[in-house]
Amino acid sequence: MNKKAETIISVLKKAREIETLDTEELRSMVGDPELFNLLTTKGNNDQIKKIITFDLESRLQIALIAIKYGADVEKVCKLLNWKEFEAFSKSALEKSNYLCTQNYRFKHNQKRYEIDVVGLKKPLILCIDAKHYKKSGKNHILKIACEKQIERAEALSKELPKSVTKLRIAGWKNVNIIPLIVTLLPEEGFFEQVPIVPFFKLNNFINELQTYISEIYHIQTKLPDYTMLKDWNP
Repeated sequence: MNKKAETIISVLKKAREIETLDTEELRSMVGDPELFNLLTTKGNNDQIKKIITFDLESRLQIALIAIKYGADVEKVCKLLNWKEFEAFSKSALEKSNYLCTQNYRFKHNQKRYEIDVVGLKKPLILCIDAKHYKKSGKNHILKIACEKQIERAEALSKELPKSVTKLRIAGWKNVNIIPLIVTLLPEEGFFEQVPIVPFFKLNNFINELQTYISEIYHIQTKLPDYTMLKDWNP
């Protein structure tokens, strides 16, 4: 890992511990004026108090910069908390023109469900479970995670007619719901045909999804005509 990447990693660690940093302390820490200017644009720079605040979105952007400069992807991921990791998945989807909802909650048969990130791009609904894993016992953990994500996707498919407005899918007819797991682990694979996608490969997965959708687990369903749904009171 080169010096700039190491420096950005250090800033990310610091910003994770303390959101608000002294501007001059950060300048001294970074050294390189160009890199300092780049990093300060990602935070909230209070020039009067001479402090810079790095919120969740700021830290996510710094993480992306670190990777761009050659930092080890897994090392960067370990510095992201749960919300930042979910936000990374959301960002990847939005770059491919998906509409996204984070922490989507719904009920089916009196049971409550939550999906970390739902990505919508007609006719696809991606249901992402963002996971941090230790390598010990990972196969068992991933298998359970995939089974639970299938359950969530199936429950969502049953509730879609009631969720047209909430999910902003009015006018959709044919829908493919795809559960997937996004993880820190570098290995990719499948359980029950559910994709296990390393987060740094998520962009490629999204871009190539249409070419191999028939090979992965997906739920095909049709929505009633929206004009009928507006008068429906389940």
